[in-house]
Amino acid sequence: MNKFSKLSILTIAFAVMTACSGGKQPNVELIQDMMESPAFKAQEFDPNAPQHRAMRVPPEHTIPVGYHKPYAFATDYEGAIKNPNPLVNDFSPEVLVTGQKYYGIQCAVCHGDKADGNTAVAPKMLLKPPALTSEKIRGWTDGQIYHVIVMGQGLMGPYASHLPKEEWRWAVVNYIRHLQKETK
Repeated sequence: MNKFSKLSILTIAFAVMTACSGGKQPNVELIQDMMESPAFKAQEFDPNAPQHRAMRVPPEHTIPVGYHKPYAFATDYEGAIKNPNPLVNDFSPEVLVTGQKYYGIQCAVCHGDKADGNTAVAPKMLLKPPALTSEKIRGWTDGQIYHVIVMGQGLMGPYASHLPKEEWRWAVVNYIRHLQKETK
């Protein structure tokens, strides 16, 4: 290997190693605003916005990603009792399969596969979860069961975020009603 080829290999190696070092020079911005967004924070002054507020109201009839309709009866238990089940008496296979799926994921751990409250974790709990097939729960309206799913009750926390879609919650209510009919 001659002296020239050794020097060229060293030069290439040095160039490669220094090119990846990050350096202290800022990147060259070929397209403006790619590295620093012109976006405003919610409380900032925006010279182009109405009333110069960066925070804007979304257009009418739009639903942001991840947004769910607020529960109207969060603080109105009497209203929750009267909350009508849109799937009332709908024990179709689609509804029951959906209800069974989400009941199994979210509820069965504490209330049991048969909603009888007999589970491996129940004895370890401060208060044993109620049997959803009891006469007390059978006497509840669908709206009351739905309310407990959304808001929680006693030591049970709210499950609204675990079951974000209303259809899933009502399907769980119908599945509980189905389990109650099976245990008569």
